[in-house]
Amino acid sequence: MSEDSSPTLRIAFIDTILFDDGSIRGGVLVTDKETRPYEFRVTSPIKPTTLQKLLYGASLTDYVYGQLIALPLLKNVKEAISLAICIKDNLLVARPNLNIPFVVLKKVSGSDSLVVQAHPDYLGEQGHAEIIVYDMIQRFDLTEPFNRLKLAVHEVHAQKIDQKL
Repeated sequence: MSEDSSPTLRIAFIDTILFDDGSIRGGVLVTDKETRPYEFRVTSPIKPTTLQKLLYGASLTDYVYGQLIALPLLKNVKEAISLAICIKDNLLVARPNLNIPFVVLKKVSGSDSLVVQAHPDYLGEQGHAEIIVYDMIQRFDLTEPFNRLKLAVHEVHAQKIDQKL
C-alpha cells in the first residue's frame, strides 16, 4: 500500500481570518483522506501594535502569518501530518521551519481547476502533494474543508475563546 492510499493519511488544512476588530486568528483542521476531522486547533487573536507595524515594516506579514500562526499551529498538531495545505501564499513562509510537506492550493484564473504550488525551496514536494491532492479532488471539493475551518474559527472567536484547542 503506498503512502498516498494509506488509511492513516492525515491532511492539515490551514487558514487565517482577519476580524473586524483588526485581530487575526489562524486555524488548522486535520482530516483523513475522506476529509473527516481528527484534530482542530486555533490561535489566540493576534493584533499587531502600531509599534510592531513600524518596527517590522514589510516583514510584519511574514512574521505574523509564518512565525506566529502557521508554525505554532503545525508544530503543535498531535496527528502525524502527511501534507499541510493552505490557500494563502503568506502562510507558506513557515515551510523552511517545518518537517512536513506544505503547499498552497490555488484556483486557475478563469477556471474552477485547482493547482498545487510548493514553496520555491521545496519544489521536490510538489509531486508528492499533487498525488494526494488530485486523488482527493476526484472525490471531494477541497475548498470545503477550508470553509468548515473558517466557520469553526469564527465560532471560537465569537465565543471569545482565547486558548488553543
